Amino acid sequence: MWDNQAWSYLHGDINKSEPPFLAQDFIHAVQPGAKIIIMLRDPVERLYSDYLYFTMVNKSSEDFHQKVIESVHLFQRCLSDRSLRSCVYNTSLYNTMTVRLTLGMYFVFLLDWLTVFHKEQILVLRLEDYAANLKETIKNVFDFLDVGPLSADTEAALTKRPMSNTRRTQDKNLGPMLPSTRNLLSRFYQPFNHELASVLDSKAFLWGYS
Repeated sequence: MWDNQAWSYLHGDINKSEPPFLAQDFIHAVQPGAKIIIMLRDPVERLYSDYLYFTMVNKSSEDFHQKVIESVHLFQRCLSDRSLRSCVYNTSLYNTMTVRLTLGMYFVFLLDWLTVFHKEQILVLRLEDYAANLKETIKNVFDFLDVGPLSADTEAALTKRPMSNTRRTQDKNLGPMLPSTRNLLSRFYQPFNHELASVLDSKAFLWGYS
């Protein structure tokens, strides 16, 4: 959904601050009838999980907090000179930030997908719903793909599969992020979540943020 950071290298001869073409444009060119499934997670939790997964040494909730402060500052500084979309797709900024803050600005990426594909071709799910009710999520996917009813055998096989990318034991031992970090990130992502919920017409994508 979001991984278009190489656009500035692919279009190096074009003097633009925003990508003129993205991966979905090429997908649409060869498969205009494609059905796209997107699964999103609370961006605050996603960022901490991302930090724990990709940081190999010297990680801690305090280190995460400092990296969040630095990255938020860098992004806000970018917004003083550029558009939101330009900052989200800014490859230099992405490589400079010490946590992948922009990945949680889902509505920016979703709008770009919706400029290429019809809304009926895109199913957006929440990871929280998938974890809480796997059977219902799988049923929704089968209905969306129009591949027929979900058989009992297929359902049993899918629901027995172990979860992937689960948190490592050593990362669990680090505990949750600091409350101050959660508050900072909740305030940061709140306007983006509101935009996302508006586009999808679902308050579930507010993730309980006020």
